[in-house]
Amino acid sequence: MKIVHSCEEPIDRSDQGLEALRLVHRQKGAKHMTAGVATFQPGASVILHTHPCEETVIIIEGKATAEINGKLFHLDKYDATIVPPLVPHCFHNHSHDLMVIAYFYPEVDVRRDPVERAAAQKNKGE
Repeated sequence: MKIVHSCEEPIDRSDQGLEALRLVHRQKGAKHMTAGVATFQPGASVILHTHPCEETVIIIEGKATAEINGKLFHLDKYDATIVPPLVPHCFHNHSHDLMVIAYFYPEVDVRRDPVERAAAQKNKGE
C-alpha cells in the first residue's frame, strides 16, 4: 500500500495556465494506472492531443468545454468523459473561474501525442 500526499508532490507547470499534480504513476508504485489533478486558470486550455489508451476526466470544480473528436461538450461539476484511445481531444476553461479536473488512465506509461487540427479534421472525415 502507498499513500501519496499531494502537498509533498511537485506541481507541473509545463502547460501555460495549468498546474498539474501527477499523483499516481509507475514511480509511485502503481502497476496499472495513472491519475492526477490539474487546475486550469481562466482562459487556459490543454492542446489537442491523443493518448494510446483510454482516458477519463472528471470535472471537480468549475465548468469545462471538452473537444472530443471535433465535437464540443459543455461540462459541469462532477460530469465525466470517457475518451477512447487515439481519439483527438482537449479541455478548455472559457470561464472567469478556476477549473479543476481529475484524470485517470488504465496504464502507467501514458504519453500525450499532440495532434494538428488539420490532420484531426481529415481523419474525422474518413
